[in-house]
Amino acid sequence: MSDGSVAVWQACRTPLLRYDGIVSPGGGESLARSRARQRPKQLSKTSLLGQKGIALIEQIVLDMGCRWNASGPLEVGIDGEIELFDAQGNALSKFLLVQSKAHEGPFLREHEHGFEYPCEARDVEYWLKFETPVLLVVSRPATREAYWICIQRYYREAKNRRTRVVRFDKARNRLAKNSLVDLLGDSSSAEPGVPLGPVPHEERLISNLLPITALPRFIFVAETSHRHRPPIWEAHRAKGGRGGNRFILKNKRVISFEDLEDGAWPAVCDVGTIEKFDTPEWSESIDPERSKQFAELLEATVRDKLYPTARYWKQLDAFVWSAPAPLDTQGVHYSNLKRMSRISAFTKYEKEYDGESRVIYRHMAFRSRFRRLEGTWFLEITPTYAFTRDGRELHRFHSQALAGIKRWEGNRAVLSEVLFWADRLQRSGGLFEPPGAAVLFGDLKEIKVPYGILDSLWRKSDPASEALEASPPQTDWLFDHVR
Repeated sequence: MSDGSVAVWQACRTPLLRYDGIVSPGGGESLARSRARQRPKQLSKTSLLGQKGIALIEQIVLDMGCRWNASGPLEVGIDGEIELFDAQGNALSKFLLVQSKAHEGPFLREHEHGFEYPCEARDVEYWLKFETPVLLVVSRPATREAYWICIQRYYREAKNRRTRVVRFDKARNRLAKNSLVDLLGDSSSAEPGVPLGPVPHEERLISNLLPITALPRFIFVAETSHRHRPPIWEAHRAKGGRGGNRFILKNKRVISFEDLEDGAWPAVCDVGTIEKFDTPEWSESIDPERSKQFAELLEATVRDKLYPTARYWKQLDAFVWSAPAPLDTQGVHYSNLKRMSRISAFTKYEKEYDGESRVIYRHMAFRSRFRRLEGTWFLEITPTYAFTRDGRELHRFHSQALAGIKRWEGNRAVLSEVLFWADRLQRSGGLFEPPGAAVLFGDLKEIKVPYGILDSLWRKSDPASEALEASPPQTDWLFDHVR
């Protein structure tokens, strides 16, 4: 065998090893070293975090009722685009560009109300060249937090042009389902008058309508010679009773939830003319006159429910909280929406003028009106106040004082007053109501609507309203008319 043949023969005896589809001669030792140098395919934590941030933005935008369009793998500084739609799903022809920055831990210089984010100079320069507004969205996907700032609007302010650090306010800059109005108003170059429609925000509305949940079984009617209440009260007191107000007088007839054959009633009405009606004959009547009389009878029972802590004042056509003794601020507990609360039902205001003390008293009050809606009787509660000089007589500047308090009183105060009066009326029976003859009230009528007014947006558009709502009322306005 020639030398060349020997060389070929020896080469053929060398084992052939296949590795990744390549056939090569060699030993097992070199293959092991090659495999040791290989790394498995990995998903970058940075890439994963970035995608989580984008996914969070997309979810918020969709919850907002708008459209999110991701930029894709070739983006160089814009991660996506938001197209804005109103609450009815109508396109507004408004677009916002988004650059997402996701974080795991605390933000830079983070505190309770805000944090900072440092931007690179080339990024800011790139973003500011766009005619379409660019949002910088800094998020923390682990806690579902996202905050946004419009770069063009932020750097429009001279104080921000000297730095590349963007400062976020956690309250104002939170990106959430209810951010639609802010996004359009603060970040878009939209012309005034773009119709947004209601904000897509479910709201729980608490009305001032208190439903009647139970009524006495019968209504009694009888003829009487009396035209006014005082003689009837005197007859009841002579029998050791009180009489109260659970009746009305109409056309020489007494109409009452109480049995007119009991107590002192036979002394003030003709027993032979007593008629007994099932209550639904009045409460469900379509006769306007009978329905009106039934509402007046309900109003009379409210007087008994509230007596003596609140009394009806004819000159105000309202129920007024009675002055305590001594005449000093009186706090009263009542059941609020979530817990027991305390409210000043009677307040004393005092101020010195030229060494002389001037005093005015404020009483909580409400006007009532019974309405029948969809087959149910409701008591409509309209809160108001009475201002007196001594706890009994109206102050001569009552009207001016009432107008003044209405100027600063906000929604929370009015709601508290409605809840207070509702709580007083919801208590089972009145102090003087006979067992089984009580008019009972349920919870205030509530309505849930898919669209509502966000207080934060309302205050943002009218900063003065927030100041009035948050600040305790000053008394100077009260005494401007008392000097």
